[in-house]
Amino acid sequence: MTIMGKRFTNRGISTIIAALLLIAIAIAAGVLLYVFSMGLIGSLQGSGGQQTKDQIIMEAYQWPAGGTLTLNLRNTGATSADLTKADYYVGGVAQALPTYAMNSNNPSGCATTTFGPGCGAAATVTISGLTPSSGVAYVIKIGLTDGGVMSYSAVYGTSS
Repeated sequence: MTIMGKRFTNRGISTIIAALLLIAIAIAAGVLLYVFSMGLIGSLQGSGGQQTKDQIIMEAYQWPAGGTLTLNLRNTGATSADLTKADYYVGGVAQALPTYAMNSNNPSGCATTTFGPGCGAAATVTISGLTPSSGVAYVIKIGLTDGGVMSYSAVYGTSS
């Protein structure tokens, strides 16, 4: 076939060049897939859960026989926690929200509504729906509004 004075044949590229092009395309696609998946996996592994941000410790407690449970709590984490909306469980039984008394040695800016880093408070929990036995350890769980769960243990009839 002749077009504008040039002769063309119906032959295509050689089979060796075609095979090399297919291999190069497959390698390029594999590299792109690898880079994408490593970026995705890296971002998923880098984001931590909420439990690692919240660090509320129980410094001490008082639970005398026949009395209410008083927890001395302190926020040792880097973020503020709202304990006024937390769920309290003693021995697996949900309790009413406690009353809070802020510690006198707190840094400035501590309040019962913003339980910031370094702040401490005494939470007085009135036990209901549970008949505790003297000398038995009960699990105390505090469920924070952001999904974090703090778990402690206290023995009824003693204080530490």
